[in-house]
Amino acid sequence: MVKLEAVRGFAAVYVVLHHIFSKELSIGGNDISFLFSFGQEAVILFFMLSGFVIQYAYSYSKDKSFRTFFLKRLLRIYFPLIIVFIAHYVLSSISLNGFRPINWWTFWGNIFMLQDISFLKPNVICEPFLGNSPLWSLSYEWWFYMLFFFLVNKLKERSSAVVYIIGAIAALTYLVHPNFLNRVLMYLVIWWAGVDMAKLYLNKVEITVKNLKTPLVIMVLHVFILILNVVLHKNSSFSIGVSPFLELRHFSFAIISILLAILWKKMKWVGFKQTLGIFEPVAPISFGIYISHWFLIIQADYLDTIISNELCRLCVYSFVCILFSYFIECLIFKRFSNCILNKINIINVESSCASFQTTNLPFNSLRQVG
Repeated sequence: MVKLEAVRGFAAVYVVLHHIFSKELSIGGNDISFLFSFGQEAVILFFMLSGFVIQYAYSYSKDKSFRTFFLKRLLRIYFPLIIVFIAHYVLSSISLNGFRPINWWTFWGNIFMLQDISFLKPNVICEPFLGNSPLWSLSYEWWFYMLFFFLVNKLKERSSAVVYIIGAIAALTYLVHPNFLNRVLMYLVIWWAGVDMAKLYLNKVEITVKNLKTPLVIMVLHVFILILNVVLHKNSSFSIGVSPFLELRHFSFAIISILLAILWKKMKWVGFKQTLGIFEPVAPISFGIYISHWFLIIQADYLDTIISNELCRLCVYSFVCILFSYFIECLIFKRFSNCILNKINIINVESSCASFQTTNLPFNSLRQVG
């Protein structure tokens, strides 16, 4: 389980590095920026990790009511997010020397978790609030959570089969009219692969290609459908970083990452501790980093007039982001959630330094999220 923490920490750091270095980074005269060109794939890792730990947590939860499930997810996502909204608005208003105009359609669209990035995908309902582009994935996460509760309680053992059937239908409709709804249902397949891996783990069944053949076959089917989508909808401004190729990248990477993880496990995780393992300490604040780095590092200008050296300024901005994330994740959120949930008799709530991906597991290596 420590490995899940490490991968989560790595994914958060990689997304930040992607936004900093994906366009230009030279070492010894050699351009290595391509190494940081896979920020979207890091989010796909988040999706699968999320599915795994939500299933794991829910299986150990004593209170499986929707009220408890909903309130924990609501607090976990929205409390840090609202703080980020406020901090981002304040900083951008200071930069403008006046109040920044608010697009209320975008604001309420983000509150109801309908945001996505229009220059990457077609038929988007609204943009991430204040241009904080990493927030696009939160809308998917939120609806994955809500669909998870409904499916596991109403369909039980049939839930996986239904998810994969609906996902395939959504992929087919995506060929005709891509939109937010069929995108969420299509990507639920990736998230649910994490759910199925957790089920295997809980039942003490080895996670192998054979035991994951259903989600893998369904994702391969999605890949073929999305190849057809590329053929049908590519245009003169075709780019591998935007739709229709982007969705194909996502599903291809999901398959590759599962296969590589299974292979790495067979190799007894050789080298893991020295590579991804070093990111485990970042995991407790990874959610805070993910949702705040865009305005605290990438688009930051609040110290530009004070620190002239670009590298020093980047280091200070990164330090501010880490402190801010620690503050909201490990200090503010802990006290707030304990206060709220204890008042409504939901015991053993989110512990300190938790991110939105990990949940109430019986392992010291995973922080509790309930």
